[in-house]
Amino acid sequence: MSDAPATSDQDDDDQVLGDVFFELPLSKWNMFESQSLLQSKIVLLSDLHPVVDMFNDDGVGVGARSSTEIVSELKLSDKDRERLIALLGARSYDVYSVRAAMSDKLSDEELERIKIPEAEKKRLQFYLNNYSRGLLSVILEGTDIEITNRSSLSTILQGQNREKVLKNLIDIANRLRIEPEEIVNYIGKLSEVILAISYYHRVYDNMIEGLKDLLLEVRKMQSDAALCVRFPGLKDDATLVLEYGRDTLAGLNKYFNEFKKVERFFDTEISPEKFKSLRDGVEAHFRAIGKVLCYWQIKTDGWHHRFIDSRGRLKDSTSEQRYNYFKEELHYNIYLIQETLDIVKTAEIPL
Repeated sequence: MSDAPATSDQDDDDQVLGDVFFELPLSKWNMFESQSLLQSKIVLLSDLHPVVDMFNDDGVGVGARSSTEIVSELKLSDKDRERLIALLGARSYDVYSVRAAMSDKLSDEELERIKIPEAEKKRLQFYLNNYSRGLLSVILEGTDIEITNRSSLSTILQGQNREKVLKNLIDIANRLRIEPEEIVNYIGKLSEVILAISYYHRVYDNMIEGLKDLLLEVRKMQSDAALCVRFPGLKDDATLVLEYGRDTLAGLNKYFNEFKKVERFFDTEISPEKFKSLRDGVEAHFRAIGKVLCYWQIKTDGWHHRFIDSRGRLKDSTSEQRYNYFKEELHYNIYLIQETLDIVKTAEIPL
């Protein structure tokens, strides 16, 4: 885990609003014509199955609909229906999971709107710089350009030092035996990949404390001898949940550390084919990371709303209530992320 920079309370509030992967207001990226859909949002339940929360013109909730119900009840155009079905098949509603789900349903112009906003990129600067510093030092070698906390791959060709940087890029291209135009193209696409990983990394860092607190509560239940006598399967069930939680923390920590290999991008011979393989592999990791983060967001958010008050203290509740919640919401369907978590744990950056 990185030592992420501190943020203001307002930033924290904004991050929480922007980092929720388990729900999506359908007005967010203007993908639909139906007014009913534009007033609704998709919410993933604890089993990662979606429902659509409906609202009237005054913003008052009028109930949730299952995937089948929403498609059959609303008179949708063919285009809206196809897009809705594609979205309902996603298992995370982060930017990149939505782009992947809608890639063949939207025009290039519409797809371009689904991106991280500029304000969010500013919050990611710490992560962008952390992953880009090694690359920048190679590109800017021999120039008088200083690498700062605001330096990034996406800005190196801007400003008065453009000619010096281009000369360095040509030298790098010659050393790697590729065309100079390919280096510039690589940098553009590589900066997009680094932006995506930085986005997931920041969301993960914001989630760690809540996940650890949740696992601690599970450990407390497992250590409660009287509770384990009352509910004989608790000890084994808790062990399973704790193992998945630890595997998530270890797997994501390993992945974000593994991605630091990107700093060695210019140390190896990168053919167009190898670069495409790198991008395709990392983009597959996006979907796995998004689903794992979404899953644990649902669990930590549910626990927090049920048992934690506005001051961060445990609400009054019985041990039976906490066990029932554990059994029905935390332990239930824990295997849903097994395959996805395995992808994260075994993921490698081929550099």
